[in-house]
Amino acid sequence: MHILVSDKKKFRFSPTLIGLFLFLAANAQVSKWENAEWENPEIFQINREAPTASFYRYETVKNALENESWENSPLYQSLNGNWDFNYVESVPERPVDFFNSEFDTSDWDKISVPSNSELEGHGIPIYTNIVYPFPKNPPFIPHDENPVGSYKRNFEIPENWNGKNIYLHFEGVSGAAYVWIHGKKVGYSEGSKTPAEFDITQYLQKGKNSLAVQVLRWSDASYMEDQDFWRLSGIDRNVYLYATNKTTLKDYRAIADLENNYTDGKLNLNLQINTSDKKAKGYQIQVKLLDGDTEIYAETKKIDLTEGNNT
Repeated sequence: MHILVSDKKKFRFSPTLIGLFLFLAANAQVSKWENAEWENPEIFQINREAPTASFYRYETVKNALENESWENSPLYQSLNGNWDFNYVESVPERPVDFFNSEFDTSDWDKISVPSNSELEGHGIPIYTNIVYPFPKNPPFIPHDENPVGSYKRNFEIPENWNGKNIYLHFEGVSGAAYVWIHGKKVGYSEGSKTPAEFDITQYLQKGKNSLAVQVLRWSDASYMEDQDFWRLSGIDRNVYLYATNKTTLKDYRAIADLENNYTDGKLNLNLQINTSDKKAKGYQIQVKLLDGDTEIYAETKKIDLTEGNNT
């Protein structure tokens, strides 16, 4: 075999050298994944926000009452749409540095988010009940039988979000997911039917921001999913950003009950207020219970805040 190089000279390679060259080239693309989080039952999240009740934020009461969808609030930005996408059938084949901002994805496919990758032509949908779709060896998953989907897109932060805390919210990701912004690892999450949320304020820059997500179809959490359903993977629910003030309602718990021989209603409301403002003071909470346009109950309470959580 002859190889022609730029100085017009020819070099002869023996079959042994050719085999060695091809072997080294192939292995240069294979990256072993040692001590993977997705095979460690002690790790089910990294840097993920604690779960909260589901609710959406609005700038005014009028805006909240007139809109039922988070997409109509100026504090939210949808990341749904077409993302750059790469699919491989095994862990060693995955792109290992795609999360870097300068990584070229021009030859990647496009995929709609939200969607299941199998229904977009990447991989095979699997329907099973008590039989695992991979060889059993908990908590381990065969690396050569674990498909990986890599997602990437850019986004920009609205100027009126300056000075606010900004969160990245996944309503659901089927599989184990890693998240990066500008090549910096933000976090990790398992739990295919539960939301995953990350505080990304410190990772952002002005102008264009690069977001990368890598989803493994199977993980140690897959051993908990031994029931009758379709096995599908991917970013299969809404993805969005939202902004909060430095002092904000983080979580709440509302318990409705009856008293006085079931003749009167009783509402027990517990609020968790978070603040990262060291000078926070002079805040008040106003609670209103409405029946349509009719105000049933209202109360205003002053609160003293210290940095951190206040309930």
